[in-house]
Amino acid sequence: MDFDLTDEQQATVEAASKLLGDRSTPEALRELEQRDDLRFDRDLWAAMAGAGLLGIAVPVEHGGAGQGVLELALLLEEVGRRTAPVPALAALALGGLPIARWGTPDQQAAVLPGLAEGTVVPTAALVQPFGDPLTPSVAARRDGDGWVLDGACTNVPAGLVADLVIVPAATGDGETCLFLVPADAEGVGRERQDTTTGTPEARLTLDGVRLGTGDVLGPVDEGATALRWLVDHATVAACAVMAGAAAEAIRLTGEYTSQREQFGRPIATFQAVGQRAADAYVDTQATRLTMLQAAWRLGAGMPADREVAVAKYFAAAGGQRVVHAAAHLHGGVGVDRDYPLHRYFLLAKQLELFLGGASRQLLRLGAVLAAEGPTR
Repeated sequence: MDFDLTDEQQATVEAASKLLGDRSTPEALRELEQRDDLRFDRDLWAAMAGAGLLGIAVPVEHGGAGQGVLELALLLEEVGRRTAPVPALAALALGGLPIARWGTPDQQAAVLPGLAEGTVVPTAALVQPFGDPLTPSVAARRDGDGWVLDGACTNVPAGLVADLVIVPAATGDGETCLFLVPADAEGVGRERQDTTTGTPEARLTLDGVRLGTGDVLGPVDEGATALRWLVDHATVAACAVMAGAAAEAIRLTGEYTSQREQFGRPIATFQAVGQRAADAYVDTQATRLTMLQAAWRLGAGMPADREVAVAKYFAAAGGQRVVHAAAHLHGGVGVDRDYPLHRYFLLAKQLELFLGGASRQLLRLGAVLAAEGPTR
């Protein structure tokens, strides 16, 4: 693939970088953390909508820019670079992308214009209590012309602020379906779950939630395919956020070690410091490049199971090495909550485990290689 950005892609990156850089500063984040226990900067969210960023992957006919997965990944990278307090990963990747791909015209018209305008926040319940996102814990049974859902999902991103949740469910005949569940539907419960970053998620319970046929996302007989599609795209989106977070962590480290002096010279000139920083830089580049490769293949409609697993492996393992190196090279400053590095450390830990850490990705990649061989 060609890693050079087009003019349009570069314009998206520059617009996101300028807006988030101006609005998601360490001072603004600190003030928000003190006054808002949901950690959601609605003014910034509205500003992103006004700049056309929330509609980056929304079709033109629904008020968006009509761009694809790669462009969305570039935006999410900037969100991670600023640890921006907005539900971009949840709303744009977990919620918006699958509705744009699998939704009926009516479903798209009901959600996507509001997403682009910043007035509707969709998300997806992909984290299952028993670990495998492809094995839903929620049960769906037919009831006349509709469906009834029962069960629970854990750690729903932006679950407390979402208007709509995509819920995978297992039907009684062994199939999987995706359902569009309004957050205020009768029988839906949302319980706050505090997370590593401090931004809360939600445990979603469904007790006899009744839905119509118009609430099924995608063909019923393609539910398993749609769920795999959603999990792959959500995984790469998380890798994009991690790429941005790792890049900023290593930038902060370079800046700090170039200014901090010991024995009359910057500590960046010490061999051990330089080697540790270089290793972290390599991990940062590997995280970004494998993410871009996976996003490009997904956007092109090409097989990407191997690339997604590789990207998430580097995001999980490499991302952790980066933030640990950054914290160590900063010394005591690295754990000072008045210094911005701690946000990147916490975000990286949360993203490491989202939809499976490094070990799960190696297991997935090994299974693919055993089944298909080393080449396609």
